[in-house]
Amino acid sequence: MKHILLLSLLWAPFWPLKAQPGAGTTPLSYLSPSGIAPDWSRLDPYQRTITKSDFLHEWQSNYYAGQGPSPSPFVTVMEDRVRIVKHFKHPGEVYDLLFAACPSPPSPARTWRAVQELPPASSLEKPLDGVRIAIDPGHIGGEWARMEQRWFFIPPRETDSSPPATASQPVKEGEIVLRVAELLESKLTEKGAKVSLVRRKLEPVTTKRPHDFVAEARLAGNFPPAANPENNRDLASTAERLFYLNDEIRARARMINEQLKPDLAICLHVNAEPWGDPENPDFVAANHFHMLINGCYSDAEIAFDDQRFELLLRLLQRMHPEEMAISNTVAGVMAEATGLPPYLYPGFNARRTPLSEYVWSRNLLATRVYECPVIFFEPYVMNHEVTYTRVQAGEYPGTREILGKTYVNIYEEYAKGVADGVIAYFRNHRRQ
Repeated sequence: MKHILLLSLLWAPFWPLKAQPGAGTTPLSYLSPSGIAPDWSRLDPYQRTITKSDFLHEWQSNYYAGQGPSPSPFVTVMEDRVRIVKHFKHPGEVYDLLFAACPSPPSPARTWRAVQELPPASSLEKPLDGVRIAIDPGHIGGEWARMEQRWFFIPPRETDSSPPATASQPVKEGEIVLRVAELLESKLTEKGAKVSLVRRKLEPVTTKRPHDFVAEARLAGNFPPAANPENNRDLASTAERLFYLNDEIRARARMINEQLKPDLAICLHVNAEPWGDPENPDFVAANHFHMLINGCYSDAEIAFDDQRFELLLRLLQRMHPEEMAISNTVAGVMAEATGLPPYLYPGFNARRTPLSEYVWSRNLLATRVYECPVIFFEPYVMNHEVTYTRVQAGEYPGTREILGKTYVNIYEEYAKGVADGVIAYFRNHRRQ
């Protein structure tokens, strides 16, 4: 039997496609796949709530990947306002956001609360008292794991140092992080948080399926009219990616933004490194940890009407300072808990934050469209021998020797590291 390893290098919720207007949108819109035409009036409550210097600081230090205050033709910083192009195809249609003369509190239009805005905790034992937290276990898992390319299997070999029984099950990221999410929910609830899981099953949140995106995939990829998922694998793959990399995440965003309205969203993932022939997979040498917050938008991303709007909404709601503060604390706790070195991005689609070598700004779909502060975890490399073997070992009490070193089970280590970091942040920064 052939064991085929399917695993993407980096999970990229925004997968570039030839942009097309979304269903039911104005023809002026130039949108990301499955994107929604912006309602620019949503920025009205933020008129005169941010100074020019504060806007420029956020723009230059986090959100814009390039240099300078506003080289983009879509965002122009003026003396008393920032002028934003509303429609890519009609640059004369603009939205003017007026600057404040002096610093002012953020608009009450946002639904989340910064740590300093929370009422004091009821007791020192419950530092998360009343804090609304949404946990998003990344991907789907189960029967969808192969499609979403978060499934891999390395068959036992005669040279394996571990018994065959501990190295014979496919590893699925969606299943790993769902179990971590369940453990994390218990730990945060114990400290007073109001916790919601975005998913509790190995099933999609969206009600749509890949076949619902065939028409959009055909249009985006310029496939011939006779192409269909049965006779054209590229078309089928495009439709599948629109399903699990776009619509699934947008369905989770609707749940978070319209129902849960949390003060913080925690996105759980595990990482992976590329290796050679998928027919003959092997372990890699690298094992590392990093966290992501939203930022580092390229000129091409800012050109999309929806991404430009979503960037500005995050900036005006002052999400970045909150994400920076909490991620810095949590990253330090997680780094100590896992003992993993920091990851180094090789390209220009991410920027390391100044406070932690473990935290990076990057424009991912989940970090962009969830309308609250988001911290996005990428600990462990699944195709590293230690991580792979620890996952195979499952949950066990106490510690166990794995490949010559003693570990607690990886699920507990992950959940406890996140929980301890979040608890430490609120205990240290919340009003007493």
